[in-house]
Amino acid sequence: MTLYLARGAVIKATQDTWNWPLVDPLPSYGRGRELPGRRYVSFIQGDGISDVIITAGENGTIDGQGDVWWNMWRQRSLHFTRPNLLEFKNSRDVIISNVVFQNSPFWNIHPVYCSNVVIRYVTVLAPYDSPNTDGIDPDSSSNVCIEDAHIATGDDLVAIKSGWDEYGIAYGRPSSGITIRRLQGSSPFSGIAIGSETSGGVENVLVENINLYNTGFGIHIKTNAGRGGYIRNVTVVNVSMNKVRKGIRIAGDVGDHPDEYFNRYAMPTVDGVTIKNVRGVDIQQRIDRRHQELALYSTYACPMSSSGVL
Repeated sequence: MTLYLARGAVIKATQDTWNWPLVDPLPSYGRGRELPGRRYVSFIQGDGISDVIITAGENGTIDGQGDVWWNMWRQRSLHFTRPNLLEFKNSRDVIISNVVFQNSPFWNIHPVYCSNVVIRYVTVLAPYDSPNTDGIDPDSSSNVCIEDAHIATGDDLVAIKSGWDEYGIAYGRPSSGITIRRLQGSSPFSGIAIGSETSGGVENVLVENINLYNTGFGIHIKTNAGRGGYIRNVTVVNVSMNKVRKGIRIAGDVGDHPDEYFNRYAMPTVDGVTIKNVRGVDIQQRIDRRHQELALYSTYACPMSSSGVL
């Protein structure tokens, strides 16, 4: 099937949060990402589907009208985890192109347990202070291509994930074969992130030709003790940064845990990371390697070639 938005068309989510349906938590997370229990269903969602296209004419927009949800988060009045704007689960052969996604209540585009997903020529927008409005989060998915996108949100522009602590380890589905290229954008958090939920493993990632500005962290590889899993075979090449707080950060002390039952001895590994041809202007800190934390449980190789003032 094809969901086609005509030129200038806008699909708006209701702001009636009291009647928003609930669904079960993802098995690789074990609970809602923000709160225990169930979670609000995504505004547009599909489960077990294939051969689907979402596209639009000029300025066709999907608007989550998320400010009511952001205010509930700030006021700590949420009862369940906020809805994503778009989520495909257990699906394959999906193309998302030429659509404007804006004002998501939570994560914007979330393919989870999917394969063969192409996301191209999309624009993803949310206010700089909107909480947890990640742009695109491929999660326990394989063969995902994200290209020619503009993203400006309140959280990570792209974050590769694969499950949360003991639930992600038990589910055991990695994210693999992820390509991110020709992306530009800004965020108070990370431009390109891996993690922090990587308990099912992340491997074979290519990131190239990225342009970041007014961003917290440029390239951010993040995990934590108790995650388990691995991050390996990651190549990042040709990145331009302007006004970024930390250019490159590899850290092993990021993120919380779903409950008290996670295995404190489940130590993740980070191995085979190559970052090269990175250029920056007005960078506060070039590289932040958390040696003390990573050395406890990780091995990584990070040959870096940089120019400019990064």
